[in-house]
Amino acid sequence: MDRATVLDWLRGHPYTVHGDAEMLVARCEHAVRRQARDDAWIAAKRYVAERQHAWAGSHGAHASEAFVAQEVCKQLAAELAHHEPAPRPGDEDHLAGGDMKAALEREAWEFLIPWIMGLARDEEHRTWSEIVGHTKRRARELIQSHQLSSDTRFDHTKCYGDVAARIAGILAEDYAAHIVPPRPGPARS
Repeated sequence: MDRATVLDWLRGHPYTVHGDAEMLVARCEHAVRRQARDDAWIAAKRYVAERQHAWAGSHGAHASEAFVAQEVCKQLAAELAHHEPAPRPGDEDHLAGGDMKAALEREAWEFLIPWIMGLARDEEHRTWSEIVGHTKRRARELIQSHQLSSDTRFDHTKCYGDVAARIAGILAEDYAAHIVPPRPGPARS
């Protein structure tokens, strides 16, 4: 279902809409895309934080920081490619509920659910592909920006697990930076 179909249906059923249909659909579409995008970044952040925790307690051979950064980014990108989230039935309230749901009669809301879920699915997929690509490319930037050593002499290297946990932590922070903070609500008196 596309936006034009949704608008045509709402115009054909004006008694189900409390307000301007075009404005409501535009706001709904924006809200769904924003929330789906945030949901994808949040899922990636959680996944990488779990991997960070696992690496933090592991021992391993010593390796250069640059080598570990390249390996970890490549490995996480491959893992993330196989852990793509998708909206589930019932997520529509989380994605677009609240004001949008209140502005529609039940019949209209139920008509919009497949459209909302399709928008969310498409946006999460697009964002997840962006996350995987970002993770693949990030190693080179990390090596430069965090001045990671490429020295392979034993006394200049660190335990693989420690460096991997550090890299995963940096990636989790990167992912968090992509999450749009919620807007403040109206002031309460």
